[in-house]
Amino acid sequence: MFPPLISPVPSPVSPPGSSGFPLTPASRWLCLGLSLLLLMVFGVARWLEPQPRGFGTHQQLGLPPCTSRALWNLPCPACGMTTSFANLTRGRLTSAVRANITAVPLALTCLAAIPWLWVSAWRGCCWKIDDPVLTLFWVLLCLMGLAVLEWGLRLSFV
Repeated sequence: MFPPLISPVPSPVSPPGSSGFPLTPASRWLCLGLSLLLLMVFGVARWLEPQPRGFGTHQQLGLPPCTSRALWNLPCPACGMTTSFANLTRGRLTSAVRANITAVPLALTCLAAIPWLWVSAWRGCCWKIDDPVLTLFWVLLCLMGLAVLEWGLRLSFV
C-alpha cells in the first residue's frame, strides 16, 4: 500500500502562526511538480499561434479537430479554450473572451495556483486552506457550471 500524499489527520505540531491542511513531504513535491506543469501549460499556450476563427488552435499540437464540430457542426464545451489561453498569454482579453469565456477564469485560477502551490510547498501546509478537497470541489464545480452555461448559450445561438 502506498503512503497517502496528503496526511489524513492534521499534525498536532505545526509551525507557529501556520494555518492550513498539513502536507506530507511527497505532497510538497507534488505541489512543486504541479506548479511546473501549469507553467508549461502557459508556455505552450504562448508558443501556439491563436486561430482567428476562435477555435482549432489545439490542432497545432497534432491533435485532431473537435469531434463535436466534425460530426454535428456544433461546438463542445471546451471549443476555443486553447485559443483563449493562447490569446490570454498575448494580453488579448477580448479575443480570449470571444473564443471561450470559461477559459479566462480557468486561466486566472491556474495563474493564481502557481504561487499558492509554491507557498504551500515551502510552508508544508495548504496555505489559507483547511480543506483542500472541499476547496477543489467548489472551484471545479463553479468552472464546470460556467462552462455548461456558456455552452448552452452558444448552442442557443447556432
